[in-house]
Amino acid sequence: MRLEFQEYHTRKIVNVHKHVDGPWFWGKYTAHPYVGCRSGCEFCYCRSGRYLGRRDPETFDRVIGVKVNAVERLQGEIFGLEPEIISVGDWQQPAEDRYQLSRGMLEVVLEVGFPLFIVERSPLLTRDLDLLVEIHRKSWVGVLFSISSLDPALKRAFEPRSPGIKRRLEAMAALAGAGIYVGTSMMPILPFVGDDESQLEALIRATKDHGGQCVLAGGLTMDGVQAERTLEAASRFDPALEDQYRKMYRWPVGGKPKYGPPGAYNARIGLLVRELCAKHGLLDRMPRYAAPGPLEVNKRLAEGLFLKTYELELEQAKDFRVWAYRKAAWTVDELGENILDIYIARGEAGLQELPNVGKGIAAAIARWMEKYIAEDE
Repeated sequence: MRLEFQEYHTRKIVNVHKHVDGPWFWGKYTAHPYVGCRSGCEFCYCRSGRYLGRRDPETFDRVIGVKVNAVERLQGEIFGLEPEIISVGDWQQPAEDRYQLSRGMLEVVLEVGFPLFIVERSPLLTRDLDLLVEIHRKSWVGVLFSISSLDPALKRAFEPRSPGIKRRLEAMAALAGAGIYVGTSMMPILPFVGDDESQLEALIRATKDHGGQCVLAGGLTMDGVQAERTLEAASRFDPALEDQYRKMYRWPVGGKPKYGPPGAYNARIGLLVRELCAKHGLLDRMPRYAAPGPLEVNKRLAEGLFLKTYELELEQAKDFRVWAYRKAAWTVDELGENILDIYIARGEAGLQELPNVGKGIAAAIARWMEKYIAEDE
């Protein structure tokens, strides 16, 4: 397949998200130097219009947009931002071999001292281990290697040109050996062919064996061109999968699929992954980095509230309960005043004055505060 690079100057590089990405990757900012990917994984959500913009999704893996001024734009934009976790770079080959924009962006992150999160399929990341170690020494670095399954047949069917799984695991071990927090992003888990207990446990065990500390699991989403290509790949792998996928995603012929698997399926897989992670001494959530300072307590409390939303999802709780905790987490996370000072001064009544913090959640926060105070004495 002939690969084409289209160079251009971008007007903006940093995406500032409305809220931190809890309880998943904990990022507030993202910045990527390339559009498109030569790996061309059939299930990649980036094929959909929301991520690809006006580019032709059929050329996603053949025509790579190169933001040649990515490093300069990042340098110009990041200095005006509040220090929060940022995800930068895209270590795909051969684009990065030629342009080295991802490495240049790491140099900017090191200069400003921002904490860094990376989710990546490419073992090329080890090329920049020197910078990652320096960033981690200055603030924090977390890396999740994206691996859906250890099954080579599934890789051939759904991601034939992505880097080898063995090489990803070796890269994970190299980063872990240098003191970087690493784990696996087990996303997407492929229904019916990649979601049985033995497959999940094999990847969790491999993560542990290569220095990983957590495994985050996520289901297969379906959207637009990506959905059609995923269904085609699944049908080639096993013709019976088409009917199974159409049923799971309530996808009539000629119609559109539901975006994600049913909640009961997600909960079952999430609980199974949690059980298997515990068995092998791993976490099923990535701990949040919070910079020391007067608002660190807010970040820690918000982390707990975000984790509560995940617990409720695994319990298949009503949506209004999940959203109550999510909105409260956003409030606490984005609060400009130390919430402990509010509680000490005005108690639960002061907490209830905060947006999206009702009586029940205020009581839960108060219990956490009392425990925090007792441990700090």
